[in-house]
Amino acid sequence: MVYLLFMMKHFILFCLLSSVFFMAQKKDTEIEDFLTKYRRNLITDLDSSVYYINKVKIISERKGDNFYLSKGLYGLGYCFYQKGDIEKAQYYIKKSIPVAFRSDNFQTQALAYNQLGLIENNKSNYQLAIQLFLKSLKISEKRELNEKSFALKNLGNLFLSQNDTIQAIQYFQEDYRFTKEKNLISEQFGSSNNLGMILRKKNPDSALMYFTDALSIARQLDQKKWQYDIHINLAVFFMGDHRKNLAAALSHLKAAKILIEEIGDSSLNFLYYYNLGGYHYKKRQYSEAITYYLKAEKIADNPAIPLDYKISLMDDLNTVFSKNGDYKEAYQYLKIYNKLNDSVFSVEKNRNINEIITRYEVDKKNSQIKLLNQQKELQAKKNKLVIVTSLLSIFILTGFLYFGYKRAQFLKKIRLQENINHQQEKERLLREQELKEMTALVKGQDIERNRIAKDLHDGVAGDLAGIKLLLAKENADLNNKNLDKIQDNISNLFQEIREISHNLSINNLRDKNLKDLLLDLKTIYEQRNEFSFYLYIYPENALDDLSEIKKINLYRILQELLNNISRHAKATEVELSVNRDLNDINIFITDNGVGFSMNEKGVGLKNIQDRLEIISGEINIQSTKDKGTTVIIDLKQ
Repeated sequence: MVYLLFMMKHFILFCLLSSVFFMAQKKDTEIEDFLTKYRRNLITDLDSSVYYINKVKIISERKGDNFYLSKGLYGLGYCFYQKGDIEKAQYYIKKSIPVAFRSDNFQTQALAYNQLGLIENNKSNYQLAIQLFLKSLKISEKRELNEKSFALKNLGNLFLSQNDTIQAIQYFQEDYRFTKEKNLISEQFGSSNNLGMILRKKNPDSALMYFTDALSIARQLDQKKWQYDIHINLAVFFMGDHRKNLAAALSHLKAAKILIEEIGDSSLNFLYYYNLGGYHYKKRQYSEAITYYLKAEKIADNPAIPLDYKISLMDDLNTVFSKNGDYKEAYQYLKIYNKLNDSVFSVEKNRNINEIITRYEVDKKNSQIKLLNQQKELQAKKNKLVIVTSLLSIFILTGFLYFGYKRAQFLKKIRLQENINHQQEKERLLREQELKEMTALVKGQDIERNRIAKDLHDGVAGDLAGIKLLLAKENADLNNKNLDKIQDNISNLFQEIREISHNLSINNLRDKNLKDLLLDLKTIYEQRNEFSFYLYIYPENALDDLSEIKKINLYRILQELLNNISRHAKATEVELSVNRDLNDINIFITDNGVGFSMNEKGVGLKNIQDRLEIISGEINIQSTKDKGTTVIIDLKQ
């Protein structure tokens, strides 16, 4: 029989995030008043929370207070996440990060990366989600923030969803120890409950300890819904064969029933009736079990009841009707079970197939081991017949064989290590050769750019200047207005060629630091009036100590990315944020353009990858058709 437990996952973290996020580090009475109203309405009236947190954003912008502004931007993103508008949620949360960096609001930084990780996790982008959770964890640990608990729980939940219980247990146990050490009572509840569920079969004593802790926390905080969840889980725990105590299970089910009436949520009766049916099934009281299973079935159409719960109920109704001798009803529920089960994606079926294959391989190996053991026993009997006459010979032969075996193993290890060393050296030389080739290619490109810039500046620009002077001389007597316009056009063309020459010239890059070069780029795009360009660099000296090779390559990378946006994205807003924390440099480039398919990578992105290889950088591109593009570059200084 299948008994249902209540799974603690992300929604508990939502409550936790909203409850502790706005612990202000510095006070502003006007803004704090709106923050209080924002918190008060988060669960009951989300639209009001959006209104109040937007007030925080507007007031902090007017006062120039980046500390509170980062809170306001993050809060808006969090509200839109709760409302299901993921696009707006990402926009505001990403916008809060550079503002939080500028104001040393490390708490908001940790929360923002954590929330972005949840969004990517929900999209099944697990690799990016893990990176974001770990970034949140790194900030929290470095600054000794309580937000470390959220990152640990989310990492545990992510690995739990991937059926990697070993990793999940490690993160939940670390969170359990951390929250207990810091006396973070409400944060401790989630890990206690999850550890209880994961360990209930493997280690019942530990599971019971964690469940008991979780129930104590729920009572201490007067969280009736949490108390209900734990009573259901404890009832299932005590009905299990590993710790069978039906009296204790019934006691917890009765406690859950009392809490349902206090909470006033009729959908909670589903798990109560279902597990009460399981209780009677365990006692072989099949008629009573059917009564309560049918009560659960009447509630099963409630949208709050997950589909897998309904599937389990149909399976158990089939089983209990069969046990009661009513095969006609059992068959009806078997058909419903098969229909529902077929509608679910076949992950579970594949898992069952894999389990069957695994069992087959295990049985096969066990048969082989059994045959080997029989052969050993037979050989042992033969050896006993000749042991008196051949003991000395066997001993000498065994010694030689053992020595030869050890020598062969030793030589084999030496050859294997030599092969490994040779392969590693070969790979190292190959990597060095590839890096030299890339460096030479990029250097050749820069030299060619420099030559073209010189030709444009000394050749074309000089000729244009001469033509302008000739026209001016001719027009001195003619006074022709059309010739005046031609002179103006030549002046504009001359200026554009100078700008192109400066952008191409390597000497221009060497003479300026990267911040000034980026400001020049910003000015150029603003003059073209192609899109609104926002540039944030925190701290202001974040790029001052870059080596020349890193400066030039990073500038060419950003120049290429902005050129791609200009040519293809059709964007109206572009934001370039540079954030530095000790030796880590994080660069975000976001646009609201048309996006592109990740399969459409051209020569420009290949050049960017080559330059990143040279400066040991990493790039991550997230783009969705018609929803814009975000590029993240991580660089170790």
